[in-house]
Amino acid sequence: MDIYTVHFDRRDKSCLFQNNALCSGLYGPLQHILSYICCMHHWKKGILFCLLVCSFILLYKKPNKVPCTYSPYFKQLNESLKVNHKGASHAILDMDRLDSNIVVIRRNLDSRFQLRLVTKSLPSVDLLNYLMQQANTNRLMVFSEPFIAELLDKCPADSLDILLGKPLPVDAVARLSGKEHWNTIHWLVDTEQRLKEYVDLAKQKNTTLYIALEINVGLQRGGYDNPEKMAKAIQYIQANHAYVRCIGLMGYDGHVPFVPFYINKKKQILKAFADVQNRYNAFVNGLKPYYTEDEIKAMTLNSGGSRTYFYYKNYKDSMYVNDIAMGSGFLAPAQFPELYTYGHQPALYLASPVLKKIETALLPHAEKISPLVNWWNPNLKVSYFMMGGGWPGDIASPDGIIINTFWNEDDKGYSNLLPNQSILGSSDKNRIQVDDFIFTQPWEGDGMLCFSKVLLYKKTKIVGEWTTYAGGN
Repeated sequence: MDIYTVHFDRRDKSCLFQNNALCSGLYGPLQHILSYICCMHHWKKGILFCLLVCSFILLYKKPNKVPCTYSPYFKQLNESLKVNHKGASHAILDMDRLDSNIVVIRRNLDSRFQLRLVTKSLPSVDLLNYLMQQANTNRLMVFSEPFIAELLDKCPADSLDILLGKPLPVDAVARLSGKEHWNTIHWLVDTEQRLKEYVDLAKQKNTTLYIALEINVGLQRGGYDNPEKMAKAIQYIQANHAYVRCIGLMGYDGHVPFVPFYINKKKQILKAFADVQNRYNAFVNGLKPYYTEDEIKAMTLNSGGSRTYFYYKNYKDSMYVNDIAMGSGFLAPAQFPELYTYGHQPALYLASPVLKKIETALLPHAEKISPLVNWWNPNLKVSYFMMGGGWPGDIASPDGIIINTFWNEDDKGYSNLLPNQSILGSSDKNRIQVDDFIFTQPWEGDGMLCFSKVLLYKKTKIVGEWTTYAGGN
């Protein structure tokens, strides 16, 4: 049965849309539109159809107007910055939230495990000193030559337990050998070649180097792949006992939370975590032919991280790991949202004042269609330029403020860093003015390094400042 028929009159170029089954139920204007489409050439029909579909999609996707406001927390922080720190960009560390995160970490980490601070995620010697005191630990994990040099210069290195988080070229170790207490550091070795180079350096310096062996527990980024390969390294170490000694193992489990999608992802994460512990235990068992039980107990058996530390207390009776490294958990940056479910709070923000506020946003080269753009997305109607920005992070406040992608086509939002020249937008329902602050939550704790100093915020007031690392990377 035909759904519709179209009669075309060649004399008056008219046509009539007839639908025996449906026409009577259609709204009059829609009948005429469909009738007109049916009389068009096929290519014209296609173009018109695509235009109609696109129009419907645009209307469906049209954003609703969102108010641009501060939450009570950021409203107070904004006012506090405007008291004595107006007109400049700042890094802000919330000390109340930092203290709360310390308590959460201690509660979620069993006393059986030693806590080691990851210095790359906590890039301030002042911050490290504070955390070592408050969290009752002298253990640090370091990653780069400049940061090691600064720690050796500013901290009593002989009273610290410093472990490398990644292997360092022997040439970098040689440069650091001019620092006092340089050979108290626990260096990390991942290959036989690097081990031999370290032994040669120790012979040259007539000293003993203390090393940990990097083991591959599933992350697949290097280190000894199995206990048999590790055993060869242990044999070489024992043959050169006067120059190098093994103080433990380091096996990072950073891959555990990123299992591929499964129906029960939580179950698969726990399985991946258990697999890591089984592999780690096999490496420790591989030490037993060469070391006594007491010697192994005294070793640093390091693993863990901010994304996995909360699993360890539930497996403490079935693992050898005794040393957990973490840094981001203290600051809970933007790339660690899972920490919020365990009680962590974001403690670090980067802030910049509004330099310009433009009530009617116009696009360069497209001034005439700008009102149409602002009509379609009312949250771009008002524009803001910050004094600084472009930092590696996400806009945290005020709510309702967004990056204007018509201006910034870079999807990464990471351009024109010093200073940032991007534009932010909001609806006209706002109370944000020039000199008010826009707050960014950095993706990682190292976002603090965008500044030479970080302001300390406590009980609604700025109470001091700390310096960040002086060195580069």
